[in-house]
Amino acid sequence: MKNYKIIKIRSNWDNLIVFDFDDTLACTEEATLVRDRETKRIVNHLDGQEEFDNHTLDDDHYYDFTEFHEVSKHAEPIKITLDLMKEFIDNSDNKVIILTARQPEAQEAVLSYLSAQGIDRDNISYFGVDGSKNKAKWLNKLIKRFNITKSITVFEDNVANIQSMLTLEYQYPDLKFDFVHVIDPNRCDDLDEAKKFKYPKGKYATEPYQRILKRVHPTMKRRLIGMGGNDY
Repeated sequence: MKNYKIIKIRSNWDNLIVFDFDDTLACTEEATLVRDRETKRIVNHLDGQEEFDNHTLDDDHYYDFTEFHEVSKHAEPIKITLDLMKEFIDNSDNKVIILTARQPEAQEAVLSYLSAQGIDRDNISYFGVDGSKNKAKWLNKLIKRFNITKSITVFEDNVANIQSMLTLEYQYPDLKFDFVHVIDPNRCDDLDEAKKFKYPKGKYATEPYQRILKRVHPTMKRRLIGMGGNDY
């Protein structure tokens, strides 16, 4: 007679902790390849989301995202956010997830990489949403799926992605939202401003391959929302 193990699935969580992967938890080298439709030849490499967002695809070309199915062995861990992830996982009231523009096929590669950095992969969930434009929609679904009752904290390196998710605050007025911009100090135009609103208080790093964590404060939120096409 077989022995069956009964696993209780948790129906709700106090807090949802959301981490992007590329340039938030690790400095990665993967690129979007632009290929010729007829010859399959690579005609361009697009490094990073900003370059991809600003690229116009010709009819004769197509995007190849297969590099993002793996994590390069040269990927450099971002210690400050990895350490925060470990702290959040240790709190049983937190549901910790990866919400990345990568494809679902990258799940094993991403979780294996994080496991190698000392992250307990069994206590995080991976959601590859196949494009940054889908992040806000997926975050909305995940808030409902995990029945979040108190707060949502998002760690994200791309301002446009933060902007797309900010309006969820109005859909969930009873939840506390905290958006944290993960900044490369070597590329930050206003480092003093970033340090002023650092997250968490008293912790930031400027060493190579580290990031400053900047909480997006209310004034910044209003300014970011105003960058869109809305009239309010």
